[in-house]
Amino acid sequence: MEFALKIKKVLLILTLASFLMLIVTGCSSSQDDINKKVRIVLVGNFIGDENAQKLISELEKKSGDQVYIDQILYTGDTPKSEQEFAFMQKLMVMLAAGEGDIYILDKKLFTNYAQNGAFYSLKSFVSKNKLDKFVDDTCYVKEKDKSTKDLYGIKADQVFLLKKYGFETKNKYIAIYVRSNKFSRAQKVLLALLNSK
Repeated sequence: MEFALKIKKVLLILTLASFLMLIVTGCSSSQDDINKKVRIVLVGNFIGDENAQKLISELEKKSGDQVYIDQILYTGDTPKSEQEFAFMQKLMVMLAAGEGDIYILDKKLFTNYAQNGAFYSLKSFVSKNKLDKFVDDTCYVKEKDKSTKDLYGIKADQVFLLKKYGFETKNKYIAIYVRSNKFSRAQKVLLALLNSK
């Protein structure tokens, strides 16, 4: 009888361990799938999962690449609720962890992060693709350790596709994260985003 109880305990432990491994493997493969995609981080209002999925589908069709969208609620003010504070923490954790490829955020955050070297220069990208209509003086920022300004962002206010799916583009800037290991792919997705009608 005692031996049978020990066998049942061992089987239960093995079953639980197998179940946990399945969950962990499932989660990590899901995260691996996300990391293979060009990640766009929308910092502002929520567009909802349905609109985010429609935006993803349209961008994937136009760019020929896989896209994932993260949404971070941000009003531009100091966080007033636990939820707003949690979203700001998520943004900081994502940047610290090197996650995300394309960031769309307000002027204050864009300028702050650009001054601290968070974004790639987009000068040659804009010039090569004749995207001057998306750029003004506010897109140029001087990093703290450099002597001149560089082009780190593109204005989002004329980006039709973002507006179409409910993302507020006023006073928003689009930038490519300097720690992205998908810079050329991110440029392709960004070009598809900017050229959409």
